[in-house]
Amino acid sequence: MFESYKRVLTNLPEYSKNIFRKGYFKWLLGQVKGWSKISYALLVVNFILQVYILATTLMGSPSPELLWGAIFGFIGSNLAVLTVCGISNLSPIQGWAAACSAVFIILSAAIAHNYANIVEQLVYFFALDLFCILDPQWNEDIHVESFKSWLDWIKYIIFFVVAWGIVYYLFGLTDDPSLFWDSLTLALALTGSLLELNLKKEQYVVWILGNITAIFLWFSSFQLGTASPALFVTYMIFFINSLQGAYNWNKLSHKSK
Repeated sequence: MFESYKRVLTNLPEYSKNIFRKGYFKWLLGQVKGWSKISYALLVVNFILQVYILATTLMGSPSPELLWGAIFGFIGSNLAVLTVCGISNLSPIQGWAAACSAVFIILSAAIAHNYANIVEQLVYFFALDLFCILDPQWNEDIHVESFKSWLDWIKYIIFFVVAWGIVYYLFGLTDDPSLFWDSLTLALALTGSLLELNLKKEQYVVWILGNITAIFLWFSSFQLGTASPALFVTYMIFFINSLQGAYNWNKLSHKSK
């Protein structure tokens, strides 16, 4: 389960040289080509919706808190959708897009007092984004894998349960008003990150569940008036993309057999 982390950390000096090699960013931008039409449509639809939401917020004479939350949410949301579309199309650009989006989503989540989402993004950044950027298997030799037996399901389910228990306990030490949902969201993020780094198609079972819980959290924050609707809309886009990604990864896993 943790071989990818061991491989990257063991070969860190060698792998890090590949990041800023000559022509790296030109190559990286080229990884946006050849995606599915649905992915391009999601990027455009999300951008239009985010522009509308931002413009509506700006015209409403928002408080400084809501204004900055809307701006950070706008940037983070568009980068986040680029990230998940990149994942569903097995594009290496997803690592950098995710790392950048994490910064802006954390800022927006801090303003909305959505602390679980802050922790979730930090988990993505340190446990997934950096490793996807460095790992050659996510840059040069991408091959979709699938569980070989029911034992694989058990291993990851055990990981999820243990992660949820630890997170629930730690969040319980705070005054988290949504202890159940916040701990569940983070546990799903940890499990999904591990599955994605290991290039398992089963990751989309976790992402879909995570999308649903995140939609609930952001909708709750929006109803309380503490959050811009930008990230709520983004997670709706995530859900649609997860369905597309599940289809793509499942198809590619059959081809690799």
